[in-house]
Amino acid sequence: MAENVRCFIAAKIPATPPLREVLEALGEMGRAVKPVSADNLHVTLKFFGDVPREQTAAIGRTLQEVTASVEAFEVTLKGLGAFPHPGRPSVIWAGMDEAEPLIQLAAELEDQLESQGFVRESRPFHPHLTLARIKARPPESLRGLLQQCESSEFGAAHIDHVDLYESELRREGPVYTVLARGELEA
Repeated sequence: MAENVRCFIAAKIPATPPLREVLEALGEMGRAVKPVSADNLHVTLKFFGDVPREQTAAIGRTLQEVTASVEAFEVTLKGLGAFPHPGRPSVIWAGMDEAEPLIQLAAELEDQLESQGFVRESRPFHPHLTLARIKARPPESLRGLLQQCESSEFGAAHIDHVDLYESELRREGPVYTVLARGELEA
């Protein structure tokens, strides 16, 4: 029986000092709010879920082919929000400006991977960084933080590569392992 791995394609985003402050504030909101580790911040371009391990090599090759003709770029990290909405959040995110290259990259990956039999994402791609997951009714202070930081700038991120990650879910949080890297043009 083939071994399956949970995987996704993403660009790692370093935690800027302002993002670290937000993560710290989220971490102080109690058990209902589970912040992402600052070391695991990323923008997901394609989530696969479980795939047979032997397919990851083909996904990696496609990633490398798609990224080879894309120039490295910078995005601005700006604004906090919540999915599905601030009144009933399940995910807290930081938005991105000047993210058109990410949107184009995600679209090209979708096209190429769909031709290999992977299901196309049904929702439009909106680049964002997941900062926390909400596990229960959040404290009122979360709403205040969202309002206060609705249009705050959190710095910029230089994106010069995109990775295929294996995600191993553990009690203490997910562990990500890079399976393949797609380098962008310098």
